[in-house]
Amino acid sequence: MINKPARQHGFSLLELMTTITVAAILLVITVSSFRDVIHRNQVSSAGNEILASLSYARTEAITRGQLVSLCPSADGASCTAGGQAFGPGWLVYTDPAGVVSANKAYDSTKSILLRATTARTGVSIQSRSAEIVTFGQQGQLKSATTSPTLSIVACYSDSTSSGNSSSTTAVPGVELDVNGSGSVQTKTLAAGASCTPS
Repeated sequence: MINKPARQHGFSLLELMTTITVAAILLVITVSSFRDVIHRNQVSSAGNEILASLSYARTEAITRGQLVSLCPSADGASCTAGGQAFGPGWLVYTDPAGVVSANKAYDSTKSILLRATTARTGVSIQSRSAEIVTFGQQGQLKSATTSPTLSIVACYSDSTSSGNSSSTTAVPGVELDVNGSGSVQTKTLAAGASCTPS
């Protein structure tokens, strides 16, 4: 009886290296795409948070029949003077009955309705104006200036290197425009669009 040599089971070194190379390429593509998905969700979530707060402020102004304002706040206790950065947080508050002028910063005579004080990581939220957002008794935007629209922009912020905010094809920014009637339109920014106040 002739013994046949046993057939070897397993992978050759060449097959193993080819498999590892293909797996590494697929992993790089997947991780990069997954990172963009996370950044898109962060920007979308920040835009939805500020949209919800704007809608809440407008609804409260109509319900209460008095001015309700929203301002950026770094500490959750006061408005940031001349602030345009909503990233650290914001306040929604009412003015006392009888106040009719807009752009009044929060003080102890006002009631805080909502505090949003959690810093948003990886997202920059900027207003294009240092004006406090104030809604009148009919839900209209009460502006201290003649600007008919107030814009707030949320973009991905590269906090690990340059700190620049950007709207890219992979991670587009979101712009919220509050018009004179108080309604808010949301639009996706084009790649390369400005994310900083102008």
